[in-house]
Amino acid sequence: MTETDMKRTIIMRTLSLSLLLTAVLASSGCEETPTAETYRREVVISGVLTAGRSVDTIKVSWTGVVDQRYDLSALAITDAVVVVREVGGTFADTLVYDPSVPGRYFSPDTARKILPTRTYELTVRTVTPEARTVSAVTTVPDEFAITTSTLTDGGTVKYDVTAPVHSFAWTPSASYGTYLPTITYLDSGAAMIPKIFYQDTLSADFQRPDKVGYRIGLPPTQLSTELPWIFLSYYGTVRFDVYAIDVNYSDFINQYIPAQGGELREIRYRTVGGIGVFGSRTAARNPITVRLVP
Repeated sequence: MTETDMKRTIIMRTLSLSLLLTAVLASSGCEETPTAETYRREVVISGVLTAGRSVDTIKVSWTGVVDQRYDLSALAITDAVVVVREVGGTFADTLVYDPSVPGRYFSPDTARKILPTRTYELTVRTVTPEARTVSAVTTVPDEFAITTSTLTDGGTVKYDVTAPVHSFAWTPSASYGTYLPTITYLDSGAAMIPKIFYQDTLSADFQRPDKVGYRIGLPPTQLSTELPWIFLSYYGTVRFDVYAIDVNYSDFINQYIPAQGGELREIRYRTVGGIGVFGSRTAARNPITVRLVP
């Protein structure tokens, strides 16, 4: 992967929320402005299963009226029957509601683990104020591992934009939609790295947003990536992971991105009876943790 391609991925990560807002505003400018009269109540589901873990969070709520402030506490569905079961298997987990987090359902049995390559179905049945049934299916990506890297796990890295960029590679997974390299900053209150955006951005095309295509995650066939310095934002302890994410999750997050040739007018949900996302992911073995210093 070229450094320019990686930078495209990076800017998407740092600006994904802004792009989502821009897409929403652009859509509202091209279409007739929705009103309360056109509102259609839908059940919204949101959850991503992680291989090797129990079902941590499935959120269930109603959509809100478009010209009113959205309040999740008021729109959370608290009395739904939420079940995750393995298709063709014996796994079946009835989730319980968490009153401390609006809309959250979770497994009370942390020993019941999600397994890679298995297919799971989520079923949500609401009772009040009206009965609805929503379902979705996900196949969990297979296990895989980070195999090589210019970074040393447990090592110290000096932040230096003039130095060569680091890289890492991994084995292929299966039953996945894309790979999602991820950085997690583990030190609370770590000092932010001072930098000017374009100082770390040398590509002429990169300074022309209209000439750059954006994507969250990597092309499905790509098994390595570089790590340009602009990707690093905080000093301290930093962990690098790669996730294989399923088609549901991959499609969902990438539909927010203005694609070359136009924008999607409406998100395509892989759910039946409602909207939202029910996906899955598997973390690569051998994550890398380093200490980043000035």
